[in-house]
Amino acid sequence: MKKLLLLMLGSFCFSANAQSHKITLDGTQIALRTSGLETRKEGQPILVFESGFGTPMDHWNLILDEVGKLAPTVVYDRPGVGDSQPDQDMPTVKNVAGKLRKLLQALNAKPPYILVGHSLGGAYVRGFAVYYPQELAGLVIIDPADFTEMIDHHGQYMRDVGMSQVQVDSALAQRRAQPFKANPKMPPSLQEELQVLFDLRRSEWAEFRDKPLPNIPISLITSGRFEPFPDAKPIDEALFQAKTKHRIDRWIQLVTTVPKGRFFYSASAGHFVHRDDPGLIISAIGLVIKDAQLNKAEVGK
Repeated sequence: MKKLLLLMLGSFCFSANAQSHKITLDGTQIALRTSGLETRKEGQPILVFESGFGTPMDHWNLILDEVGKLAPTVVYDRPGVGDSQPDQDMPTVKNVAGKLRKLLQALNAKPPYILVGHSLGGAYVRGFAVYYPQELAGLVIIDPADFTEMIDHHGQYMRDVGMSQVQVDSALAQRRAQPFKANPKMPPSLQEELQVLFDLRRSEWAEFRDKPLPNIPISLITSGRFEPFPDAKPIDEALFQAKTKHRIDRWIQLVTTVPKGRFFYSASAGHFVHRDDPGLIISAIGLVIKDAQLNKAEVGK
């Protein structure tokens, strides 16, 4: 009950200074909220939030009031999500990055940006860094769809929980051969997001591979609490722990590729870290803002 009340309050805690908009881009109405753009200082980074799969922007409400005190903010719904109209384009990494950039241009919200992405949104902001790295001052990536994960990594997890090599080989062969299966109960826009994620994983994130992160401050945050599905099997938690261990190793390696990279782990948080541990996310965003200011000062010397 306490957690439910917190979530309900979170739906109403966004700053009174925030402004709700609907902007038409290429014939599609996009819902968004902004705060602080009118009083933005010259060169100050804008915080731009990219939600997870099928997740409306209200899911950020528990942190927006506080981070809005640190920097101007833009939070929006992708086409077909929340209050935004669907469009005719697949939500590929390149398309999402291009539309977000066009949205920011329509707001006259010029770079630099600090992108904050959760889950699938974490992959999308990593993709923005592929296509428009020069417009970024920083990244905050929260429990992302794991763009460091190759198909063979799943074999590593399976061996860790005691599966034989024959079982591992069979499971990996099935994974490689499995086609995408649409869920007819889902709206078409969400099915498209799932298909994009499926294709990214099947390609082993080829769109990102061999493309280093830009030299900007980056914070990567992950969760440690197992959240089973109703039909979870006993082995599922062991697999989750194995995945978490190896992912943490890879993500630490990732953030060490930039001079101002940080990694944070919240054992008590589930996948929606910004709702379960909002203070951690606010602090991580604050550190990236501070590092971005230091970077700017160092360049100006």
